[in-house]
Amino acid sequence: MGLVATLLPSPHRLNRVRTALRDHYTMVPCNDWPELLAACAARPVTIALIDLFPASQVSDTFDWLRQVKRRFPSVTVVLYAAVPPARPRDLFEAGRFGVDGLIVADQDDEPRRLLTIIEQAEARGIIELLRPAIADVKPTVRDALLVTVTRAHQRLAPDMLARILGIRRKVLSDRLVQAGFPTAQRLIAWGRLVVAAKMLEDNERTADSVALALDFPSGSAFRNTCQRYVHAAPHQIRARGGAAYVIGALLRHVQSADGRRQTLPRVHTRAPRLAV
Repeated sequence: MGLVATLLPSPHRLNRVRTALRDHYTMVPCNDWPELLAACAARPVTIALIDLFPASQVSDTFDWLRQVKRRFPSVTVVLYAAVPPARPRDLFEAGRFGVDGLIVADQDDEPRRLLTIIEQAEARGIIELLRPAIADVKPTVRDALLVTVTRAHQRLAPDMLARILGIRRKVLSDRLVQAGFPTAQRLIAWGRLVVAAKMLEDNERTADSVALALDFPSGSAFRNTCQRYVHAAPHQIRARGGAAYVIGALLRHVQSADGRRQTLPRVHTRAPRLAV
């Protein structure tokens, strides 16, 4: 499971988050900003969920936010704010610091809604890379790929992926094949690799910490998967552009499969002659 570091002074909000993220993420509660930064440095944190007013001055929050974004650019930052005391200009200012998501207290913190915001915020940067590249792909196939990215921290299986999409597994398999995409099982692996590559864009992350965050059996298993799918080691993926590089490798795989399918010779069968 992915790790979510929280800086939420309100026990009520912390409990709401704990309820929403149960079975999906592991929480790392922090009591202050230095503890949050230390957690991001020492553990494979993927999301920082922060109260907009954990300190007395909102300007302090922005100073600390700047440090988080500078030191850990791959960490998704989601703010949890009450309106009031937060003002529209405070939220606007937070957006300028590259905040990835916003939860408004007593509006967005129903468990299902809160979980959705967290997942969408985490995947937003990657999805922005993906959407133009798969704009012409059939909706079911496009949605399948997006789900494998947004749910990369979960132990997805082909049956579960089909259920999320609201179709039978056989239908999903057929549509993936028709579009030249990998099988559902391999597509899930590609989705995890896209997210892993995004995490590798943060120079402070090691391959082992990424493997741990995404539930690979080991760092070696993660490295082997990188080699099997994109023919590159984690440090090479980082140097070649991270998520954009892996997305490009996936699309080249799809184009290659589509080209092979189109050039396959047709097999003409002739009806057997009857012996007279």
